[in-house]
Amino acid sequence: MLKSFRAANMAESAEKKWRMLTDGSRPIDWAILIVDFLVLAVILWLDAPERFHKKKVRKRLVLVQRIMLDGHALRNSVSTASASNQTASQWIQSVQAWIDTSHQSLADVSMQAALAFMHRNVVPDVSWGGVTNRQDVSRQFQELLVRLDNLRNIMEKADVYF
Repeated sequence: MLKSFRAANMAESAEKKWRMLTDGSRPIDWAILIVDFLVLAVILWLDAPERFHKKKVRKRLVLVQRIMLDGHALRNSVSTASASNQTASQWIQSVQAWIDTSHQSLADVSMQAALAFMHRNVVPDVSWGGVTNRQDVSRQFQELLVRLDNLRNIMEKADVYF
């Protein structure tokens, strides 16, 4: 008898707690609540990857901006490059080193960005032998400007490249 009383008391207690929790809600109220949670879950599921992608693009844009700053520094130093053959040769080598390291840095994060960086619309001038005159500096300067323009395009279309 005591066992049946305890069982009945527990059932009544559980029913009271259920009524307190639901406060007399109908099944349609539960259905609406479940649908609301499902809609919220779908929104989060669709929004989360986009947020992560935007964060990744912002981080990679910082890399492109640093490369761009180094390129602008080289562009601004071209006036000192034409002073002598030795400084011209050093400047040309530093521009070529910038192109190589920039290409490698972009290739590490996005092959598409690296290919866009190396793209040229014209056939490059080929010079044989050592650097001996201002024409070689001019050619390398044109190469630098093409690469900087490619970087600008990558920055403008970062969502596509990264």
